Amino acid sequence: MSITNELGSNISLAVEVLRETYKNLNLLFSEMDMIGKDLGFVPLTARFLRWKSDSYEDGWLLTNFIKIYQLDGASASNEHVPDLKEGAVYVVEIELAGDDGYPEITLSRFHYDLSRWERMPAISDHWLFNHPYRIENHFDIECVDDIWRSNVKEKSSKKYWGFKKAIGKTNPLVTVNDAESIRVGIFQQLLDLP
Repeated sequence: MSITNELGSNISLAVEVLRETYKNLNLLFSEMDMIGKDLGFVPLTARFLRWKSDSYEDGWLLTNFIKIYQLDGASASNEHVPDLKEGAVYVVEIELAGDDGYPEITLSRFHYDLSRWERMPAISDHWLFNHPYRIENHFDIECVDDIWRSNVKEKSSKKYWGFKKAIGKTNPLVTVNDAESIRVGIFQQLLDLP
């Protein structure tokens, strides 16, 4: 086999692996919504949030996916967003290109002044939930004993829809592989965050 054919088949194989990964992620999100509903978690959006860009090559490949939930309960009394519930927003972020070279899942509880929300997040509002552990210009970020904490800087609260603070932890994505690990490894861990 010539080197040209071998390189071409490597590209095709990589694309096929990516397609399978996306298919498995879609199954995971569907399972998360079903299991979460049984545990009282309401998805705030039907689809996952993601960053996409035609201007940057990194934006051509989806590697980061975010699902957001709230616990079913009393209304947040927000006239712009009547489906919004009182309390925290729970964020499940999957990063296929994790910091340590393997896919990661970060489970977080975000606190907001929910009166500042004017609509439910759209798919492209991914940045609202991705930035709090990454953008030091807008957040005071620390990680101690594998627990992430983020507090908004006063100048940025409005930009981030009334964000106040977040707490979360990151685990290897491969630890989530069946219904029980979704129940315990995602939703119970969200509830058990300090």
